[in-house]
Amino acid sequence: MHSSLRIGLLTAVAATSLLADVTFNQTVKFIGGSMIEMVHRMANNPILGRRGGGFANAFQDQTYTVYVKGSKMARVGASTSTITDLDAGTLTTVNNTTHTYSTQTFDEIRQRMEEMQQRMNHGQAGGDVEFNVAVDNPGQTAMIDGKTATETVLTLTAKSSGPNGQMVVKVESWLIEADASLHEISDFYKRASQKFAYALGGSPGLGAAGAGINAAYREMMKLNGYPARSVIDVSGVASPMMPGGGGDPSAPLIKMETEGSNFVAGPVDDSKFAVPAGYTQEQPGGRGRRQPQ
Repeated sequence: MHSSLRIGLLTAVAATSLLADVTFNQTVKFIGGSMIEMVHRMANNPILGRRGGGFANAFQDQTYTVYVKGSKMARVGASTSTITDLDAGTLTTVNNTTHTYSTQTFDEIRQRMEEMQQRMNHGQAGGDVEFNVAVDNPGQTAMIDGKTATETVLTLTAKSSGPNGQMVVKVESWLIEADASLHEISDFYKRASQKFAYALGGSPGLGAAGAGINAAYREMMKLNGYPARSVIDVSGVASPMMPGGGGDPSAPLIKMETEGSNFVAGPVDDSKFAVPAGYTQEQPGGRGRRQPQ
């Protein structure tokens, strides 16, 4: 009996150790593309005023502290934070400037994004774009976060052409060997992509390009190693923010870099996944404020 109890306890401890909480830093940089250039021009346009600045804020470089615990992930930034709960099927967006927050279900977000994509894609395909995928291993290495990273290049080419040409998504990923903490992060992203197709990086403001970015992240999760740094370049898509598409669709639309560092496995307090005290709930879009949390 005592032996069985010890075995049971050891099994429970072993199972728990496989679900290690993880904390790491993440930077997101928007480093080029016609959309980024256009947004910067809008931000400096006195006629657009605050609206132009709002567009620019959405494409500013960001630094986050990211916490992963089981089915939850919190990305905490200086101005904006997000809390993803896979079990509840919700995404909470926290505005640390106005001290407000809003919570939407995955289904609500999916519906909003599909409606916006239909308005902004100008007849291009939306989230159901299919891609041919090519993988190249140039053999280049670099030191990232004190680890040796190996370069892998993914090229995703849309199987069908839209009115503005054929979308191409090129991803330069630098892979490091995945330890237990990195496996935990990868597992979260994989489960997130299964529950919510837009979870890995799409945005309605990107129009059809959002489908390409989502597809790129899903392919990155299949690689042998963890993508510590990734540069995503989307071309063959006209800007969804300009009347009639605007711009040269053959030019890069958006180029962004994401990098993770300082990965630490260890207990994460549940408070990291809660809205800060005193923040006021509002409906998505800033409508219908409720009482403070």
